[in-house]
Amino acid sequence: MPLNRFAKTVSSVLARVQQAGNSAEYQAWRCRFMLNRLHWFVWIAIIACLTFLILGLCITSVLNASDNPNEAVSQEENLIDLMIYITIELSLLLCLILLKSPWASRYPKRLFLCCSWSITLLPQIQATLQGKVDPVLIAWTIVFPAQATLIPVNWQLHLVSQVTTIGYYFCVKPLLGLSNPEVENPVLHNIIIFVFYFWICLICDLGVCLYERLHRSEFESKRQSQVFLHGVSHDLRNPVIGTLMVLNNLLQKPDATIAIPRSILERMVQGSDHQLQLINSLLEAHANDVQGIVLHTELIQLSGLVSSSVADLEPILEQNQAMLKNLVPEDLPLVAADSTQLWRVFSNLITNAIKHNPSGLMITLSATAGSKMIRCSIEDNGVGMSEEQCKRLFELYFRSSHIRNSLGLGLGLYLCRQIIHAHGGEIGVISFLGTGTKFWFTIPIKSYITTNTTPRSLNARTEDGPLTSSWFWSRL
Repeated sequence: MPLNRFAKTVSSVLARVQQAGNSAEYQAWRCRFMLNRLHWFVWIAIIACLTFLILGLCITSVLNASDNPNEAVSQEENLIDLMIYITIELSLLLCLILLKSPWASRYPKRLFLCCSWSITLLPQIQATLQGKVDPVLIAWTIVFPAQATLIPVNWQLHLVSQVTTIGYYFCVKPLLGLSNPEVENPVLHNIIIFVFYFWICLICDLGVCLYERLHRSEFESKRQSQVFLHGVSHDLRNPVIGTLMVLNNLLQKPDATIAIPRSILERMVQGSDHQLQLINSLLEAHANDVQGIVLHTELIQLSGLVSSSVADLEPILEQNQAMLKNLVPEDLPLVAADSTQLWRVFSNLITNAIKHNPSGLMITLSATAGSKMIRCSIEDNGVGMSEEQCKRLFELYFRSSHIRNSLGLGLGLYLCRQIIHAHGGEIGVISFLGTGTKFWFTIPIKSYITTNTTPRSLNARTEDGPLTSSWFWSRL
């Protein structure tokens, strides 16, 4: 069991690292951020190389001025060091020029690697051409933390830069048979280098990963807030404006007593109802995020629940000239679920299909029982969705500009996912443009829940809040 928990923890961490989050907006922001910080990195590198060149020349002068001939530096060695620094400076100046070109915005990752390898890899290549070994330890020690500090995004890119640089030293040197005669114990020397830079690189990359996760979280929060404000301004404003227009028109009549037609009252009531539904959805979505969804479970025959949901939706089906085929078998195993919450899932998925497709839609409901789960599906023959829409469909406040009649704030499918996850199931969508859409979700069978959970009731509250899917799956 500890091994299973460890595996789940590792899977969760990897999922969060590869998640979410990398939306197109975030990728564009990360590109701009990287290019801006690369300017700083290149300028600092140019100045730092000049200082080390001056420092090297000063040390050489001091050693040559001493009376000890063993410490003297030859003119050939001076020239080689000077050529290395000049090559590094020229490569950094080339990177600086490329930063000003359109190429940089298209390939920021390549430019990052060029800047890094100009300092850490280029001197090694020059040393190899001269038949020498040059690990450039001082440059590695400065460059890797400097990159992590100035450009704390895309830890994978930092890892590529580090592995290539250090890997060149450990792989090319033995392949070419190069050695450093000044090192008395090469094996111990290499072990020390490997361990030392392993921990430097690990700490740098971990810091970049954690910092970028914080950046991504803040970025997505700001983006969702902007979408939320846009949705509120659009969806809550329109009913209010309509009601105000009706009231202002009535007030313009000179009569003290105003007779209001029934149709006007109905329009005002519909607008107010729409506002109330949106406000309740907002409150519920945020309350569920904080507290989790409370489940009041009971043994349910799924076919009866589906039939009840379909009967309640008859008016909207008739209004949109939609046809619904109920193929849910009556002999399905019982499920332990919250009937109200599960009814909302079916209702939201069916109304979502109706609202986002032309009239005359055909909707098919089906369900199949497996060994542990019942898999339900709501399939239509409508206009379908793109792959990008399917990926983001269950996100909070997501509303695609390509979906017609999008009047809500994008909370319905988000709440569906919360409800299904709280039951211990999964939810997803399969769709292609022009071929319809198929929503599916799973609900645990009663016998599976009974044999794989503790006697604790599913609708109990824990010390941290109500039952959620994380509590359920931790018992499996």
